[in-house]
Amino acid sequence: MWFVYALSAAVIWGVSYAASGRAIERGIPPVLFFTLYAAVATVMGLAALLATGRLGMLFRIRGVIGDDWVWLVVAVVTSGVGALLIYLAIGEKNATLASLIEISYPLFVAFFAWAFFREVQFNAMTVLGAALILSGVAVVYLANRA
Repeated sequence: MWFVYALSAAVIWGVSYAASGRAIERGIPPVLFFTLYAAVATVMGLAALLATGRLGMLFRIRGVIGDDWVWLVVAVVTSGVGALLIYLAIGEKNATLASLIEISYPLFVAFFAWAFFREVQFNAMTVLGAALILSGVAVVYLANRA
């Protein structure tokens, strides 16, 4: 199922970026868009926790995650900053180009998984895929430097 979830997320992000690009280019400031996104995500998250019977976990996070609570804070804060930055990038250029550069993030996932946790998540084929992604990012950047 992981592949279905990941591919579905890619489709949904495609819709989201195209629509957010339209809203931002029509005058909605990226920071306002991000604020609306965060508000909707909060409501959806609380509804999902309630529907799954996990709302109580909000009050037991430290007990559930133990000493790794710092990583939860890092994950949540960086997710928010990343979302804000992509909307700012969309506002500065456009959704397609911003997302084509952002697509390099799996390389950083692998690097930080190794740097923080000493997990090696690459094999020969993922290294090849990473090289293709990096070369694609370089082509997009060089073709759109203005």
